[in-house]
Amino acid sequence: MRHLASLALLSLLAASPLDQSVDETTQVYLGNGELNYMGGVNEDANKRLFALYDSLADKPTVLSIRSVGGAVGPGMALGRWVRERKLDIKVLEFCFSSCANYVFPAARQKVVSNFAVIGYHGGPSSGQVQFDDATKKMLDAMPPAQRKAFMDDLDKTIKLDGEQERAFLRWLGVREDLSTLGQRERYQARYENDSNMLGWTYSLEGFARFGVRDITVINPPWKPGAAMRKAKFALIEPD
Repeated sequence: MRHLASLALLSLLAASPLDQSVDETTQVYLGNGELNYMGGVNEDANKRLFALYDSLADKPTVLSIRSVGGAVGPGMALGRWVRERKLDIKVLEFCFSSCANYVFPAARQKVVSNFAVIGYHGGPSSGQVQFDDATKKMLDAMPPAQRKAFMDDLDKTIKLDGEQERAFLRWLGVREDLSTLGQRERYQARYENDSNMLGWTYSLEGFARFGVRDITVINPPWKPGAAMRKAKFALIEPD
């Protein structure tokens, strides 16, 4: 049952309508002296990235990433690896979900294009869950006792992941609500009624209030999502 709950949590936290799926094979390679991570954040891709780095005599200092995110555990594992190796990060298109929650703030220096999106749509520490259609159908098909056991196990999984998330963000030295601020009621009205609104992001000043600093914008000003045709992100400012 824990395995099913973990799969559901992955679906809830990683699903995105962007044109990149967490189910596609993530590409990991060395290009122009930089590590490249293109695709969903997952354990297999992490292992390939770590092995590639270890195999190189000249260690790259930059991780270029384009990702819709992935599960909580691999996201924090990648973020911890980036922080421990004091890597810089480059985002030319998008870094979403667990990529934004755990990998982006872990980097030493952060370089973004003037249309790149560092996009958030929540984290387990908020305790809020929204089921996708596939999960709803799965739950509806379950007998009541099985459904209750599933929900109880999912609740435990979310609580455990939430505790780990808060501890990880404290370790990074950033505010614990980095990944969840937009889920507060006063912000939700900014994006929840627009089908094209995928979540939220922050300005340079907003990121700084969370303790996420050293962000350089290529050819500023920064207009996140300006190159996306339909997908949008609400810009919210933290207290």
